[in-house]
Amino acid sequence: MTPGAIRKTDANFAIRLFSQLGVPVTRLTADSRKLMPGDTFLAYAGERYDARKDIPQAIAVGANAVIWEKNQFTWNPLWKIPNCAVSGLQAKAGVIASHVYGYPSRELGLVGITGTNGKTSCSHWYAQAMTTLGEKIAVIGTLGNGFLDSLNESVNTTPDAVSLQAEFAKILQNGAGGVVMEVSSHGLVQGRVNGAEFAVAVLTNLSRDHLDYHGDMDAYAAAKAKLFFWPTLKCAVLNLDDVLGMELSHQLVHKNMQVIGYGFYQPDNMGRYSQNLRILRGSNLKANIDGLEFDVEFEGQRESLKANVTSRFNASNLLAVLATMLANGVDFHKASHALSQVKPIAGRMEKFGGGEQPVVIIDYAHTPDALEKVLRGLRETVYNSQARNKFSLRKPRLICVFGCGGDRDRGKRPLAGEITTKLADEVIITSDNPRSEDPRAIIDQIVTGISRHNYSIEEDRTSAIYQAIHNARKGDVVLIAGKGSEAYQEINGQKNPFDDREIAQQVLDDLANLKVQAQR
Repeated sequence: MTPGAIRKTDANFAIRLFSQLGVPVTRLTADSRKLMPGDTFLAYAGERYDARKDIPQAIAVGANAVIWEKNQFTWNPLWKIPNCAVSGLQAKAGVIASHVYGYPSRELGLVGITGTNGKTSCSHWYAQAMTTLGEKIAVIGTLGNGFLDSLNESVNTTPDAVSLQAEFAKILQNGAGGVVMEVSSHGLVQGRVNGAEFAVAVLTNLSRDHLDYHGDMDAYAAAKAKLFFWPTLKCAVLNLDDVLGMELSHQLVHKNMQVIGYGFYQPDNMGRYSQNLRILRGSNLKANIDGLEFDVEFEGQRESLKANVTSRFNASNLLAVLATMLANGVDFHKASHALSQVKPIAGRMEKFGGGEQPVVIIDYAHTPDALEKVLRGLRETVYNSQARNKFSLRKPRLICVFGCGGDRDRGKRPLAGEITTKLADEVIITSDNPRSEDPRAIIDQIVTGISRHNYSIEEDRTSAIYQAIHNARKGDVVLIAGKGSEAYQEINGQKNPFDDREIAQQVLDDLANLKVQAQR
């Protein structure tokens, strides 16, 4: 069975399966903790847990039937309940669920966004811009699932296959005209999006991440590339400033689909490679702490786009969103105007302070590439700020607070240390989400990549944020990187309440109060 495809043979497979069960199947679950009486339980072995262990529990709760993975498992004859064995059940779960829920993604013009960085910003800006144009668009991803004004918390960037199809059905029932979702490499490899009928696939970029899972960059790239060969795909949107985007543009030349390439630096002759490759080009980019301004050109049409979002790399994300809107038939000028009205995403280059206070930026950047892009963008804004205020005797500084997550790719830790100390004037290395690891051991690994002396260590993240902001002055920029809008810090299996945004705002408020008291 081709991953992700919804074909007539798939439907026939599902029909035969339910016919063998002999009971009505109206609701599925692959998690026994969520099972309700009358549900059908899908039991298969995942990477961390074998749900077939929970079959007795599912029966006790009131499951009406069990579909179970056949490989290396024998059904207990004492379990008196309709059941059916399926080989490769995990890969087929999405197709089964899609059939049960009536193939909901088929009606939703499904947009899938993949890439190392930018998935959340692109998906939310797409939903914002399309909402401005009167469309009712839902999102599925890191910050939650549903409509922008009423997101439900999500556990994973990409939900499991059964939950995803149920979410599609719910969104469709609530009147959505479309869905945009973040598609993680884990989700693609583990079959979580199998059964989803993607109409448009978008690539933001590819850089080092998740090598603890994929092993090497080739495997990681191959996982991302799966989305662009999806059987139901009508259009691919590719970043031509990215190596993988360029490679995919050549591989998709002979596919019967539309391809829109976007970027600031692609060659002028790119469109000659294929008649199905359309080019969206950005140019004349100007970036400062208050926003972005650049020109866009598409098939002879031009617009000047201004947006109240920060940092150069977000210009590429905005181009990706514009290209996605074009892929869905939105008029170029209308799309550009709607995109100029998007607002920053919580925890994604989110700005606090400013004016008489230092500017504080909260961002999710946690990979070496993301840190480099964010810091280079902020370095540019610091430089531009200095140029505008040429009479100031004090040179503004760029300060960075960051750490690295535990139980993840250890190889990127020294790289992150090298990049941050190279691009920031001052760096405070702290704890991120240490998970099961010793926070100090993680910090020590970060330090191995540092050759400069512009850093300090403060293991307590709250203290690190306080130090950074207290030591900053008007005109300085403080980047607090790694966690974005996460409202917790994960330590030894516990998610303790912790929010970079709340702490940063509290420090700024304290500084403002101290200034008022000093003036009395």
